[in-house]
Amino acid sequence: MKALLHTRLINLRIGNYEFNPGIFATLITLALLYIMVLMAQWQSGKAEYKDKLHERIVARKDLPPVSLDELPESVDERLFMPVQLSGQFDTEHYFLLDNRVVAGQVGYEVYAALRLPNGKSILINRGFVPQGRTRQQLPQINTPAETVQLAGLLDKPPSKTVVLAQNVNQTGRWPMVLQYVDLEEVKGFLGYSLFDMILWLDPKDPNSFAGSQPALNLDGAKNSGYAFQWYAMSAALTGIYFFVNIKKKPIP
Repeated sequence: MKALLHTRLINLRIGNYEFNPGIFATLITLALLYIMVLMAQWQSGKAEYKDKLHERIVARKDLPPVSLDELPESVDERLFMPVQLSGQFDTEHYFLLDNRVVAGQVGYEVYAALRLPNGKSILINRGFVPQGRTRQQLPQINTPAETVQLAGLLDKPPSKTVVLAQNVNQTGRWPMVLQYVDLEEVKGFLGYSLFDMILWLDPKDPNSFAGSQPALNLDGAKNSGYAFQWYAMSAALTGIYFFVNIKKKPIP
């Protein structure tokens, strides 16, 4: 190992400058460059994927609504697809997603299951309702018992990021307050299966509350920025490698 540290890879002299890098330093530099370039390419690929998906989704939102049976199999192809449904709300159970903020006001997003005529069910995001005077005073939600016709956009459930607590039904009463939406957990609370995506209810629907519109969070520019940083670090490492290993020698 000691010999490897002192072994030189090449001894190239041009004028009064000598390029004489060591084998060990060269191997470490090449390994780091390989990783950095791979990371840059990965981030570039993610940026391109997000940009293309964003274009498809924006165009998709203007399509005429379809039924669940007409949807493609791929989740990405269903994302923000307009859907029209007919069914009955589960009036005995609904969920309040905690720590939501709309227009500077703290409150909840209301989720309720819609039972379809074919026996299937889907979780509906009905929008935002403000918090009561205290956290113990939960909002009471009016839910129609009759069959309703609903339209909206399909989306993945909200991602579980930083949460203040786990989903624990401490009181056994409804409505149930959630810190995050986990469809498998929600199925267990309800006692029946759900479609693998949620529906954001159309804001114009009379059963919709404020802010019931999904945000398209596909920022390819961020990944492009990360890719630029990795390429910049690769260039800097290459510059340091040559700067350290090029020395000025007197001409004999």
